[in-house]
Amino acid sequence: MKMKSLSFFVLSALSVSAFADTTIDKMFSDGTVKGELRLFDFTRDYDGATNKKHDTSLGGLFYYNTAKVNGISFGTSFASANPIWTNDSDSVYGLVARDENGDHDSVNRLQEYFIQGDWWNTKFKLGAQELRTPMMNPHDIRAIPRTFRGFSVENNSVNNLTLSALYITDSMGWSDNSFISVKEAVQSELARAGVITEVADNPVYALGAKYQLPFEAVKTEVNLWHYRMEDVFNQTYAKVKFSTDISAVNFYLTPSYLTQKATGDETGGPLDTYQYGFHLGAKFAGADITYLYAKTGDDTVLTPWGDEKVVIQQVYQSARAEEEVNALKLAYDFEKLGLNGLEAYAYYGQYDVPENAGSDFSEMNYSISYKFSGALSGLGLKARYATIDFDQGENFNDVRFYINYKFTLGH
Repeated sequence: MKMKSLSFFVLSALSVSAFADTTIDKMFSDGTVKGELRLFDFTRDYDGATNKKHDTSLGGLFYYNTAKVNGISFGTSFASANPIWTNDSDSVYGLVARDENGDHDSVNRLQEYFIQGDWWNTKFKLGAQELRTPMMNPHDIRAIPRTFRGFSVENNSVNNLTLSALYITDSMGWSDNSFISVKEAVQSELARAGVITEVADNPVYALGAKYQLPFEAVKTEVNLWHYRMEDVFNQTYAKVKFSTDISAVNFYLTPSYLTQKATGDETGGPLDTYQYGFHLGAKFAGADITYLYAKTGDDTVLTPWGDEKVVIQQVYQSARAEEEVNALKLAYDFEKLGLNGLEAYAYYGQYDVPENAGSDFSEMNYSISYKFSGALSGLGLKARYATIDFDQGENFNDVRFYINYKFTLGH
């Protein structure tokens, strides 16, 4: 808390000097409003005794950022997800919240509120904010993305190099109406796996670097991050993106490696695991073919704040202890055929674990999306369908429909 208070004091002091020779009205009159209206419908049907899950959510995201005045700016955003066309017999899917009776409930919250300073090729941001880092990110797969509260710094003083630092105390998941501590987020994630424990009440510190190497023949980008939560766990994430063009084909390889290890008093349990893997693919004539492979260590990967696992499908992701995943994805952009805005993909994954660790299963995804242009620019439609087949267990289908409209107002 001392660090957060000091950061706020420093930014506030700089704000006072910044406004001394500037009018505040210009900051707000030159601000920008952007947003996205969202109507989503998700259904999960099981072939056994599990009750059907179904949500239809209407709402959206609305962002306002002031203009910069002497490097100072402010930002805020509002998020909303409200159940419509609900059936009392259906369980809550997760687009919206659950009330105390387990029924569908609305989510309406301030998503962001922050003060930002831009000086010396560096952005300083204090307050509630959406983060975009490998293991702390919006993870935008529901009606409302995740968001966080704390202090972040991003520096771009060196060409092609971005350095980042985080001090995060709180977070909100997809259906939270208010912030919870990072401690509570970890406890909730562990509880989903049946582990009930009292986690140490400490913030998360993180350092990250992204560097675009000066190679022309093979474009190479390196990402490296380290996150630390005292007496809970540390995690280090590394990823390298390689890509090169040979004739009319773009080839790419993206290996990554994640380690997680309990630290100090190990209040979240004796975690000691890893995940490594890669994406290997080629793009040509509008097609994108990718083979994905992931291998996870002795413990399930712990991801309470979003993640960047190797394999992420519509329903499942590479995460279980001792799991090996092989997947193949074929995507196509119909622009080459004159159908601008139309895209589709098929995505198959096989998830295998030792016999004593759980059931093997497969997931098959189909997706088609269309983004309008011209007078309807900003409007998008998407439909997704997944089938999940377990060797031992209950199979199910997952259907998702999306209608969204993005807009921007102001300077």
